[in-house]
Amino acid sequence: MTSIPVPDKTYYLDSIIFQVEDRLFKVPRYHFERNSEIFASTFMLPVTGDVEGSSDQNPVKLEGISSVDFERLLVVLYPLEDPMPTLSKDHWISVLKLSTLWRLLATRALAIRHLDAEVRNGAEGIVLGKKYHVASWLRSGYTALSRSAHGAISLADAEMIGWETATKIYRIREEAAHKRQNVAQPIRDCHNCGRTLSSGGYCNYCSKCYCSSCYPVGSMDVSVNVFDNADVDGVFAEEFRQADSDSAEYLEKNF
Repeated sequence: MTSIPVPDKTYYLDSIIFQVEDRLFKVPRYHFERNSEIFASTFMLPVTGDVEGSSDQNPVKLEGISSVDFERLLVVLYPLEDPMPTLSKDHWISVLKLSTLWRLLATRALAIRHLDAEVRNGAEGIVLGKKYHVASWLRSGYTALSRSAHGAISLADAEMIGWETATKIYRIREEAAHKRQNVAQPIRDCHNCGRTLSSGGYCNYCSKCYCSSCYPVGSMDVSVNVFDNADVDGVFAEEFRQADSDSAEYLEKNF
């Protein structure tokens, strides 16, 4: 007598149908059910029957979500290429947005790793750090802008982070300017044309690169701003405490 095959306990996957804007998406439900606290506890994803998510006529409707953002998330959750292709910064921001919203914690951590080098410094790091609760971006963004030698913050950066925040950063820069001190800077003769130079990079006379191979001929005192991280930590202390608390809520954990 032939035995009746039974579904495998692991690899017998149910699917679910989502409607996002005017598009239907049918995907395995396991990522949403197992890896998202929001879907696992709130949506009660269906298994059988003509209930929400089981048919094109009765999909799970995700209101207020962009179909572009959702598709970008699915590319990461269910990659159709191996290895997964290189994705753009905008793509990973979409992934970060939805993985934060739905608490897909492992996917959120992956998005942060891919975005880290591109957004952590400057105004974008501040904005995204606040919006998506990434404390390291917020702290490094404030520090990078405050370290700038220019007194006035750019109009674009000020509009991005808000004028109140821009004013605080400007004051930190001004305080650093008032703490200027002299440091010894090496003077070299250009290896190419022999001119005496007082800074690194390119010779102003022959436009050739000069570096350690150029001839050291002494040093000179140069006045530089003195930046102290404590200034940033003090001005933005409350924001940093809140950001650290918010970020901790998104640490990967089993549920």
